[in-house]
Amino acid sequence: MKTMTHNKFDKRKEEIKTAGIKSFTAYGYYKTTLEDIAGMLGMKKNSLYYYFESKEALFRELVEDEMAAHAAFLETTVQTNLPADKKLIKIISGLIEFIRERTMKYTVKLSAYLEIHKVIKSEFGDFQKKECKVLESILKEGIKSGLFVKHDAKRLAADIEYLVPAIFNSYYADSKAEFVHEVDFEEISSTIKRLIGYIINGIKVNKK
Repeated sequence: MKTMTHNKFDKRKEEIKTAGIKSFTAYGYYKTTLEDIAGMLGMKKNSLYYYFESKEALFRELVEDEMAAHAAFLETTVQTNLPADKKLIKIISGLIEFIRERTMKYTVKLSAYLEIHKVIKSEFGDFQKKECKVLESILKEGIKSGLFVKHDAKRLAADIEYLVPAIFNSYYADSKAEFVHEVDFEEISSTIKRLIGYIINGIKVNKK
């Protein structure tokens, strides 16, 4: 009986999270309310508190779920035997693909995406720091191996970590589209990869 109750709890919790995603991606973070989410499921708002203590708690769990998969990808890439430049390219390509998959998986309004990105940047600084640490470790690995010239790896890692979402946000902010998936993703991807390529070539040791 306890197992059945636990399974029922987990199932309902996942339904709430799915409804939460739909609401956040349609209305944005600030306009979404627990009443909205409860209404989508035919529940009363007070019933949601059994699963999540607040809208913020629900949003945090949704973001952490998404970030966990990307964090695992980062760790796996770091452990590969690829040279540092190839690792960097793989990390950036993985980040682009991560964003693309979420774009295709959810119907996200551009206004909601831009708002949610600001909230994530403000509330999830620890994950961004972890991503920077991964980039920094790869850059330092490249310096140690003689592939890259000596440079401020910590600063460059922070610049790269800032650059990728900034390009996405710039394209999205300038677009007249209503939904994220309507923006030319391939153009954004090409721009990012081209700029990262310039950065990597700029710090490579010039071997004649």
